[in-house]
Amino acid sequence: MTTPPIAPRPAPVAPLGMRAALAPVLADAVAADPALITVGADGRALFGQVIERYPRRYVDVGIAEGNLVGVAAGLARAGLRPVAAAMAPFLVRRAYEQIRLDVGLPGLPVVLLGVGGGLGYGPLGPTHHATDDITLMSAVPGMEVYCPADAADAVHALRTVLAGTSGPAYVRLSARTDPVLPQAASAGDPRAPRLLRDGDDVLVLATGRCVAEALDAADELAADGVAAAVASVTALRPFPAAAVRELADRRPLVVTVAESLPADGLGPCTAEALGRRGPALISLHTDHRYPPVAAHQELLRFYGVDGRGIRSAVLSHRNRKTREA
Repeated sequence: MTTPPIAPRPAPVAPLGMRAALAPVLADAVAADPALITVGADGRALFGQVIERYPRRYVDVGIAEGNLVGVAAGLARAGLRPVAAAMAPFLVRRAYEQIRLDVGLPGLPVVLLGVGGGLGYGPLGPTHHATDDITLMSAVPGMEVYCPADAADAVHALRTVLAGTSGPAYVRLSARTDPVLPQAASAGDPRAPRLLRDGDDVLVLATGRCVAEALDAADELAADGVAAAVASVTALRPFPAAAVRELADRRPLVVTVAESLPADGLGPCTAEALGRRGPALISLHTDHRYPPVAAHQELLRFYGVDGRGIRSAVLSHRNRKTREA
């Protein structure tokens, strides 16, 4: 079939990290909402502007993630709206009991920002990798879970959570900077998937950092004569099942790509949404191997969730179907 033209990519600009993008947004949110208070664990990149403008609206508990969540829960019980942040591997694992019981069980309106979810702290090794954060946070009843694709998407996701979420929410943030994506990646409701590129041969559903990899793969697949659609999925809980079914309906193959473990992640949620009568489904994700100490991009390649891995999965499926025909 005729391959659609490659969607225009943004002009090269200096990438902006999610923390730098969110810092003024948080300060403005504190200014607008007298109930909003921020809580940190000896990491001030996100809250620097809050500290500068509204020092009494910031609480630092030190490197003590369990205390971070406990204090945030107490502030929420007192009628405030806490936004708490820490490095994702330590926030999610060290404080998981407090997240489940102090925040999740009573359904308190605590926003948790996990910095460096996935493999973003690659060279720091397994202590700082957090490919399990989406799985663990999705297992907390009532927890909304978001995995933004770039800085603009992170801003939109946080604003949406602060404006319309009455219970707990977790937002995975990148460790450093991400590729700048088309404006469509942060347009509209972050609770719905955004179609960034159209194509009839395969639908690639990606979340977080893997959205950029999916767009790169689509460029390469176009040269192979494969028309790949790419959609960004920011909200993983609650999962936009109906919208995903609608996107997948007219395409014979769906590929999901996530920088996280499979359980309760993008792949299984998509499989459940599509059911047994849906199109063929390939799920690309990290696995239970400890990764090597390497740069972020190298770790994506290690798990096969980079552009090359996506292209290989699509072409392997098409070649297999051709042989079976």
